Amino acid sequence: MTDGGAPSIAGGDRAVEHGLFRHAFRQVASPVAVLLARTGQGGTRGITCTSVVSLSGRPPMLLVTVDDKTGMTRTVREAGRFSVNFLAADRAAWARAFSTRDQDLGALAPVIVPGRTPVPTLAAGTSAVLECRTADVHRGGDHWILCGTVVHARFQADAEPLLYLAGRYGRFQPAPAAAAPQERHEPHEPHEPAGVEPAPQP
Repeated sequence: MTDGGAPSIAGGDRAVEHGLFRHAFRQVASPVAVLLARTGQGGTRGITCTSVVSLSGRPPMLLVTVDDKTGMTRTVREAGRFSVNFLAADRAAWARAFSTRDQDLGALAPVIVPGRTPVPTLAAGTSAVLECRTADVHRGGDHWILCGTVVHARFQADAEPLLYLAGRYGRFQPAPAAAAPQERHEPHEPHEPAGVEPAPQP
């Protein structure tokens, strides 16, 4: 057990139980992105993902994990390119639309446009868009790890990002600013700081 009374994840060398693992990660806030790639028939396929990580600075690379059941890995392999579109805070509806198995993206078609490279991107509703060339694909349990070299990037500095936490979409709440350090004063005679009454003598 942890200090707060929640189940501990410690499990020695054995893998922890699946439900415990999922509940632990539900307590970690993640950015929400839409992964887009061109299909072999010239259409666009996309999924919502919350597991995008900066992998390397030189060269600029990222990785994103994709559930094996989505079939998105095959699309990315064939296309050789993909885009990662981080959604803005007011686009939770888009995240839900791309997370459904039977996608009807007709309403979103106007905002899916070609990027600087031959890859579909979201033209609006994003905080950042990264266009990638597929660099490598690895298997990781029931997911695939897609590694991409970032060949173009754009962002909106004033856009508030959409986050996912405990099964819900939400916004980032900045912590209160730290109080400014108080001005230091030279001690007064005999040795008491300014504004402090001497303690009574016994």
